[in-house]
Amino acid sequence: MNKFINSVRKVCIFADMKIVTIIRAGFWAVLLLGVVLLGSCTPDDSNNKQVDKNQLLELVNSYRTSGCNCGSEGYFAPTTPVVWSTAIALTALDHSEDMNKKNFFSHTGSDGSDVGTRLRRRNYDWRMCGENIASGYKNEASVVEGWINSPGHCKNIMSPGFEEMGVARVGDYWTQVFGAHK
Repeated sequence: MNKFINSVRKVCIFADMKIVTIIRAGFWAVLLLGVVLLGSCTPDDSNNKQVDKNQLLELVNSYRTSGCNCGSEGYFAPTTPVVWSTAIALTALDHSEDMNKKNFFSHTGSDGSDVGTRLRRRNYDWRMCGENIASGYKNEASVVEGWINSPGHCKNIMSPGFEEMGVARVGDYWTQVFGAHK
């Protein structure tokens, strides 16, 4: 009987060791997964704010569909709304990131590129394009209002030839790009 009891004890100890090994392996797997997931997250950084594309489209299209006086550029009659383009938004993001990283404010990129070149880099085959930039605005409503109050920027917003738009903000730098496919 003692032999049987000792055999059962050995099996139980072996089973306990297996369970501990499995638990340890699971712990390390969960820990590794957590590290991988945390490493792939980007911190909540106010220098790289996600824009509210729906609000931007609503604001821009409210001007486009109502008509707008663009100061010295004159009155622009109501026109068709624009739609959001991911390729254009990525083009805008590229330029905002460039301006933020290199601390400059210009329609010309740090590499000498213009908006048309930057759109082609994103494989956007355009027949017409335009760009608005801004700095220091805190939200979508204030930046759109700033562009509307600037005749040249307002003209871009109201141009009936544009069909698509994308906007990005990095730090204080906003870029709005418009386009129409060939």
